[in-house]
Amino acid sequence: MLPRLLYPLTLSLVAFGLAHAQPAKTDPKADPAKKADAVTYKDHVLPVLRKHCLNCHNADKASSDLDVSTYQALMAGGASGEAVKPGNPGQSALYRVTAHEVEPKMPPKGPKIPDADLAVLKKWIEGGAPETAVGAAKGAGRKVEIDPVALTKGKPAGPPPMPVSLPAVKLARTDRAHPVTALATSPWAPLAAVAGHERVLLYNTDTLKLIGTLPFPERVPHVLRFSRNGKWLLAGGGRGAAQGRVVIWDVATGKRVTEIGDEADVVLAADVSPDHKFVALGGPGKLVKVYDVATGTLKHKIKKHTDWVTAIEFSPDGELLASGDRNGGAFVWEAATGGIVFTLGDHKDAVTGLSWRADSQMLASASEDGKVILWFAEDGFPTRTITAQADAKAPARNKTPGVLAVGYARTGQFVTCGRDNTARVWKADGTQVARLEGFTDVPSKAVFSHDGERVLVGDFTGKVRVWDLKDKKPAGELTTNPD
Repeated sequence: MLPRLLYPLTLSLVAFGLAHAQPAKTDPKADPAKKADAVTYKDHVLPVLRKHCLNCHNADKASSDLDVSTYQALMAGGASGEAVKPGNPGQSALYRVTAHEVEPKMPPKGPKIPDADLAVLKKWIEGGAPETAVGAAKGAGRKVEIDPVALTKGKPAGPPPMPVSLPAVKLARTDRAHPVTALATSPWAPLAAVAGHERVLLYNTDTLKLIGTLPFPERVPHVLRFSRNGKWLLAGGGRGAAQGRVVIWDVATGKRVTEIGDEADVVLAADVSPDHKFVALGGPGKLVKVYDVATGTLKHKIKKHTDWVTAIEFSPDGELLASGDRNGGAFVWEAATGGIVFTLGDHKDAVTGLSWRADSQMLASASEDGKVILWFAEDGFPTRTITAQADAKAPARNKTPGVLAVGYARTGQFVTCGRDNTARVWKADGTQVARLEGFTDVPSKAVFSHDGERVLVGDFTGKVRVWDLKDKKPAGELTTNPD
């Protein structure tokens, strides 16, 4: 009988992350054909562990001190000793507990994993438990070339980035339009990004024509962000309780610049710093993680949140990072160190959105409690609290309609939308200037166009309605499921 401490051992194996792998020794005289047939951790074992063990054992939840989110951690074992003995499955705790040869049997409270998956684990261990076919660490050769990004309050020099000759992609058209789970507009160009199923759709906000599509095989994008200079587009998402990741594309070419994170659950919130050096992300793990873009390494792990992290945004000057969670908690951090600056504790329900004003002096937070709060960045105190989605003349309700999104324009105006099936535009002082109606379902996302002259509002039917603010009339629609 194995000690009970080995119970988490197998599950931890699932969390294996590729970001911190170490080189495995290889025989330079080995037969190339045999190398091609070799079972490796990266290509074969990791998918098995993700499917059966990742939810219980990962870098953020290392039961019995066993963390399998990286190759090094897996090979280091846990509190009960080594998990894998290369070349000998019969002496490897990983294989024995998953094969139900010994207690505790893994996964717990469930049947033995399929024989085909067990065969992969066995063959991998028999083959020496290599990390990759060439024995090279994933992170060893990783280096993303980042052009220096000058922080400026005005428009960057040169023409604003727009897609040019995007690669053609073929993706199946879904039977129904995907709900608008994420929506973003370029700060300088007539360009909108709309989340669809396993894709991001790019539209021209002047003509409302589809420009192209970026594949997102990671599954569902839950957050979209253009970088402050408009050159990059970030998408964060994944599959619930399975995988989460952030992807960055070059807007002009549509090529992937890099991928950040290897999370055990979906990414719900993310942003890239104005200088392109860091990416912050969060989700059900209740953590804010800050990664170095060039190397993909984790720089800071912030553990203050008590529930799912639902909103993240860097200030335009790059000095601060704001984050909010499903329990109403909101905080401001030093972007460079991860140190806490302010606790913003006035919301009574989930924080659904955060948006910095262009001068970095004001932060707007939106919540399911029906409030939008404007926070002064100098002292962390609220300057104004707005009941954003309820009219003063409307009869009292049991619950104030929740606010689902908030976003600033460069002019200082901001837009909200929420559970009263409207979107609203506000002056900088919190005075309402427009009420946009006509939704057949709840509007989930709202943003301004690059020039502040239009508002785009997406809803759960998969439509993005576009309004001209000069006459407050609809200008057209976009969809997450175009022909």
